[in-house]
Amino acid sequence: MKEILEIQKKAFIQDGEPTFNQRKDRLERCIALIETHDEKIINALNEDFKNRSKGEILTSEISQSVRNLNFTIKRLKKWMRPQSRPSSFMANMLGSKSILKPSPLGTVGVIAPWNFPVGMIFYPAASIFAAGNRIMAKPSELTPSTADVIKEAVEKYFDVSEFSVVLGGPEVGAEFSSLPFDHLLYTGSGRIGKKILSAAADNLVPTTLELGGKSPTIVSEGVNLNLIAKRIMFVKTLNAGQICLSPDYIYVKRGLEKDLINALKETFNEFFTEKNLDDYTSMVNDHHFERMDTYIQDAKDKGAEVIDLSPIDDSNKNIMSTKILLNVNDDMLVMKEEIFGPLLPLKVYDELSEVVNYINNHDHPLGLYFFGSSRKEQDYVINNTRSGGVTINDVMFHLMQSELPFGGVGPSGNGHYHGYEGFLNFSNLRSIYYQTKVDTIFGILRPPRKKSFEILSKIMKKLS
Repeated sequence: MKEILEIQKKAFIQDGEPTFNQRKDRLERCIALIETHDEKIINALNEDFKNRSKGEILTSEISQSVRNLNFTIKRLKKWMRPQSRPSSFMANMLGSKSILKPSPLGTVGVIAPWNFPVGMIFYPAASIFAAGNRIMAKPSELTPSTADVIKEAVEKYFDVSEFSVVLGGPEVGAEFSSLPFDHLLYTGSGRIGKKILSAAADNLVPTTLELGGKSPTIVSEGVNLNLIAKRIMFVKTLNAGQICLSPDYIYVKRGLEKDLINALKETFNEFFTEKNLDDYTSMVNDHHFERMDTYIQDAKDKGAEVIDLSPIDDSNKNIMSTKILLNVNDDMLVMKEEIFGPLLPLKVYDELSEVVNYINNHDHPLGLYFFGSSRKEQDYVINNTRSGGVTINDVMFHLMQSELPFGGVGPSGNGHYHGYEGFLNFSNLRSIYYQTKVDTIFGILRPPRKKSFEILSKIMKKLS
């Protein structure tokens, strides 16, 4: 790994800053490798999971990655353009210039998670390559077949000096995170994120962390519960809830809870009939299936009621339907930890302030979702909570907006990728000043200082 990083660092210096055409070429090669390996990706993901929905793979791993890369290509020339800034002390009137130029950092390390092993490399790759950098990526060891396909595809389309994939488990991950990258992106749990941050700090490597958390969903009164159920269940069943932005719990206005549960149950069974059960994804492995069972048993032991939305559970295939948990409290594991699975605790509220206080008394989530038509309530929730992003009257769709950056806040992460802010995140915003040849004003600032210096000092204060 050290040798690969050294190769990339040397190439970065020797080749100089990549042109627009070189960056565009790298982005286009990313698209080509995804499109030419789509069937291998689908098959590999179905080896790694006991069942992974083909429709989900095409949508979330392949189409979204390509869409984001195409979006980046179309806007890249504009993003690369240096920005002119006014020069201080009226020096621009004498011929000086101030320029802000986004410049590449060098090599960016990417540690990707297992839940979207393709997308979580190529979503950020769009921002990283657009900014003119090189990439070293480490896919998750929990999806080894997919990691092999990614490595094969990257090596077919890229030289090691541009893009390299490193395989291995936790020991490799620990060594990888301690390398002297120019930037390091990690997507995963907060527990591992702390270790990544500590390792990166030894080399003063700047980091972008996407850590997830417990994203709340609030359901107010005066809403179409059938529509809400479809929107919530679409995302909660996507990848069987194994998404950092999946709804982690619901807060519903008192009196609506029974109707909402019925709507959620009806929706689940509309989505997944006996004929299309292959469209429902397994838990990634035995450990994570058993983790869900542990959460359920712990919640039951502490007074929760569990409602199965469907009888499709199959431990041999690690398949678990979405389950609603009632009478939950913060002593339960399911309310302490990010679920990352098909469990959906449901709480009721009387006043919206109760929900806001609850959210604020816990770690800031990556996503926050509010269903309700009252603009006053929408603004109240937005203005009185903190989260990485917000979707109103749907779930997770702020992630789908290419013009909006994606990222967390506090315990749910820092930094951004996607769109222009992603380009800036992986750039060095370089300040460049071209001095005027006229030296009269600047000569006054140098010793020996005379009365004119005092006059100029007073003018400078006002100009500032």
